[in-house]
Amino acid sequence: MIRNRTTQLVFQTVYCTLAIFGIIGSLGYFDVKFNTEFYLFYTNLSNYICIGLMFSSLIATIKNANKKQDGYVTTAPKFKFMCNIMILVTCLVYNILLAKDNTVLEYFTSTSNLLMHVILPVMFILDWILFYEHGKTKWYYPLLCLIMPLIYVVFILIRAPFVQGLDVTVYPYFFLDLNTLGWSGFLGWIFALIVIFVAIGYIFYLFDNIKKIKVYLNKRQHN
Repeated sequence: MIRNRTTQLVFQTVYCTLAIFGIIGSLGYFDVKFNTEFYLFYTNLSNYICIGLMFSSLIATIKNANKKQDGYVTTAPKFKFMCNIMILVTCLVYNILLAKDNTVLEYFTSTSNLLMHVILPVMFILDWILFYEHGKTKWYYPLLCLIMPLIYVVFILIRAPFVQGLDVTVYPYFFLDLNTLGWSGFLGWIFALIVIFVAIGYIFYLFDNIKKIKVYLNKRQHN
């Protein structure tokens, strides 16, 4: 893993610069219309959280660079792991389930789309892969990754009755549309997404602890 502060500083600065454009796009600036429902979409919220964490990491990196101290990034490693899963699912769900609603031209010419659904998520995860110390993830971290998305689902459910009949978006995604799906369909999608979150979480867990796993298997072979 990369301990050089200059490399970390450059990478995080590029991310944060692109993130500013992503936030501006999510507010509707590039469409010349303020998006009053920017807070409703999981894509935006998950990216905002990741962006906030990355700005915190950048500040810490700047401080350590001024002290001429190389080392791993250490900003909230548990929360970083949780955000990795959250933003990767954002990327996958959009590109697999939702992107088909756009034409190829619309997909590749939308600055905010590419930033929030592809570039920033990939860079955020690369930051963890490249600059964080590995082998520290606990077995229960993947389960903690469910907290933020489930809070979001509860928020959507609580909000829906209050905006029914108004000229606003009630359910931002088809798989959360309780009116169309009914409770059985809705819970089916939620269960599927929970499985995806946990499965990806444990894939990351295995990746993070691959050296420990290899050492353990070697010991088993020699016993």
